[in-house]
Amino acid sequence: MTHSGHPALEAQLASIGGAVDAGEVEEAAERMAGYDAALRNYIETTAPHTPVDVLRELLRMQNDLLLQMRDRQARIGEILRQTQRQATAANAYTSAEDVL
Repeated sequence: MTHSGHPALEAQLASIGGAVDAGEVEEAAERMAGYDAALRNYIETTAPHTPVDVLRELLRMQNDLLLQMRDRQARIGEILRQTQRQATAANAYTSAEDVL
């Protein structure tokens, strides 16, 4: 038995992934809150006959999305660290020029 909400939940996860890819963090967070509410509603309305295979697929998709978000966060962190190193080096160079 497949509930009509299942495709909508998959579409919501895909939409969240698109927002993450686009760097729309606020939008992704809002969509995630909506997804969470929709998932809870799906489980409540289909229990106790909620298809386990559907929940497994949604969990797999969620985990993929979390990995995508962590990867993006790591890339942003690396860019920030590089920017900080460059700023520190530029300040040190400027200070050295002032001394000379």
